[in-house]
Amino acid sequence: MTQIRLRPANDTPGTHVLIIGVGYYRHLRGGPEPRNKVHMGLNVLGSPPVSAMHLARWMINDAGGEGGLHNPNAPLATLEVLVSSEAGEQLNAAGAVHAIERASLPLVQAGFDRWLEEVQRHPNNVGVLYFCGHGVMGNGPEHILLLDDHGANGNRPFQTGSFDLSNTVRALWRQVPAQLYVFIDACRTYDRRVGERLGARPAPLLDDGASSANINRGTTWIESTTEGEPAYGDSNGVSRFTDALLQALGGYCGAPQPGTPNWLVNGSALAQAMPKLLAMVNKERGGEPQSCTPHPSGAVDAPLHMTTQIPKVKVEIELSPEALRVISSYTIHNLADGTVPPITGGQADGIWRTEAHKGMYEVRIASVMHQPYASGAQYFEPPHYHLPVEVQP
Repeated sequence: MTQIRLRPANDTPGTHVLIIGVGYYRHLRGGPEPRNKVHMGLNVLGSPPVSAMHLARWMINDAGGEGGLHNPNAPLATLEVLVSSEAGEQLNAAGAVHAIERASLPLVQAGFDRWLEEVQRHPNNVGVLYFCGHGVMGNGPEHILLLDDHGANGNRPFQTGSFDLSNTVRALWRQVPAQLYVFIDACRTYDRRVGERLGARPAPLLDDGASSANINRGTTWIESTTEGEPAYGDSNGVSRFTDALLQALGGYCGAPQPGTPNWLVNGSALAQAMPKLLAMVNKERGGEPQSCTPHPSGAVDAPLHMTTQIPKVKVEIELSPEALRVISSYTIHNLADGTVPPITGGQADGIWRTEAHKGMYEVRIASVMHQPYASGAQYFEPPHYHLPVEVQP
C-alpha cells in the first residue's frame, strides 16, 4: 500500500491527504490494451501524474523549496498517493523511498478506506481529497471519475475502473464531522452514452442513505471547471487547475487570523483566490478558457494551511496610451509602512507586471512626456490586482 505516515497514529488532530492522479489508462486510446467499446473518444493523459506528484511533493516539501503543508492545529499525519503513469512514480518521504501504487479501482478503494479511517479518528481532523484525470457526466448530476482500469470488462465498462464522486462526497458528509477539502481536476463534459447505459452507473467509494443526518461541519469542494465543460492540462506539465491550486497554497491567498501574525489558507480564501488564479493561468497559456467552481458548505472553515508570510498579489499596471510605456516608469509606495522600499519598474512595452504583499498602496507614474500621475490609495487584494491608468501626453 502507499500510505505514508508522517506522524504516529494517535487521537490528536491531524491532516490526512488522499491524492489520486490517473494518466496511463490501460484501455483508452494510447493505452497498452485499448478497447473500442469503452474509450468514449478519450486518450491517455500526460498531465495528471505530473500534477498529482507535484502536489504530493509540495505537501511534504520534497522539492526543498517554499512548500510544505503547515497546520499547527492539525499537522500533516498521513499521505495516500495513487498515481498511474507509464513509467511508475516514487516519492521520498518520512526517511524512505516509496513506490507509488497505480490508481486502479481496487487500490483506490483500499486507499480511500484507509484515508477515511484516519479522517474519522478526530472531529478536528482535516481531510483532503484530490483527483486529477478523466471525468464525465451523464444525464444526471453525478460526476463520474475514471480510474486506470476503466473498461477492464468491455461488456460492462463501468463495472470497474470508475466511481461516482458526487455521491461519495454526499456520503462523506454523513460520516465525517471533520473539515474536508475536495479538489477535483477533471472534465465535467456530458456524454450521452454514459447517461443512457442501463443500470451501468458506477458506485460511490462510500455508501450511506440519503435520509441519514449530515454531520459534517465544513467542506470546501472546488472543481476545476463548470458543469458540461472540459478541463485542460499541458501534455507533460502541471494542469491549469493544479497550477492555480499550488499558487494559492504557495502564498497567493490567505485570511488574517485575528490577534496573531498568521495567515490562514482556508476555504473562504481558496474560494476567492482560485477562480482568479485560474483565469491568470488561462491568460498565460492561451487556448480555450477554463473557470473553476467552488462549493463551500457548513458553518466551520478550519484552515488547510497556515503561514506567517503576508499573502502576495500579482500586480498589473496597464498604462495608456501604449506609446508612453517605454518612456515612463512607476513606483509603488506602501501607505501603511513607510519603511518599506518602493517597488519600481516600467520603461517597457506591454502591461507592466510586478508583485507586492497584500495592503494599501499608491502607484505613481512619471515621464518627461506627461505630468506625474498618482493613483491615490489602492488596496491590493490577493491574488491579483489590475490597475488601468490613462494619462495625457
